[in-house]
Amino acid sequence: MRLSVIVLIVFSGAVDASAASSFHDVHYIYGCYEHGEVRVDVVVDDDVAAYADFSKDEVVFALPHVPQSVPDLQKRAYELAKASIAHCHSVLGKARKADPGAPIRQEAPDLSMYTRYEGEDGVVNTLFCLASHFYPPSINFTLTKNGVEVTEGVSNLRYRHNSDGTFHRISTLSFTPREGDVHSCSVEHQALDRPLARSWELKERPSSVSPGSVFFGVSLVLCLMGVGAGVVFFTKQPN
Repeated sequence: MRLSVIVLIVFSGAVDASAASSFHDVHYIYGCYEHGEVRVDVVVDDDVAAYADFSKDEVVFALPHVPQSVPDLQKRAYELAKASIAHCHSVLGKARKADPGAPIRQEAPDLSMYTRYEGEDGVVNTLFCLASHFYPPSINFTLTKNGVEVTEGVSNLRYRHNSDGTFHRISTLSFTPREGDVHSCSVEHQALDRPLARSWELKERPSSVSPGSVFFGVSLVLCLMGVGAGVVFFTKQPN
């Protein structure tokens, strides 16, 4: 289904966060889509500090430390988020009527795969599949191991905003690399004609023996063989 979205900044301002007068930019962003989804985010200095989870009927804070007044703040914030649903769809409907032939913006994602730690055979690691710079924010991940879809150990993180108005999202997999295994990640997005895929496999570690050491060893063996042959020849000479 093609999606239309309108994103509105409903509040923006600077907040004095300390006595040292360090100011932070705080604003609310909400967007709605033709299939009914509404997203509401609280953004602080370009990072999402909280978001509305309508499936759980609550506002979720993404901050490492939250104030003691969070329960009251969550309740008020969620009421504001719910109130935005009807308003957002109302504005979206007016925008569609004002310009019904306007093209829908689409940006295809970039895709990359990497691990948390350097890959080692038999050592538990985390595989990351990053889809970035896509729009609108609707994308599906599929992770596979040797061509078979993997669901256990997979976690899809929430969409995040980019400064250019696009989005990025990460899918993670907790796994144990084994030599010969091939892990792949593919994404489906409405701006793509076909799924976009990337693969990752354990790289063979380079030999710890340098070419110089090999040359020295071979030379030493040949030298010893030459000395041994000379000794044998000398002992066989008649007196």
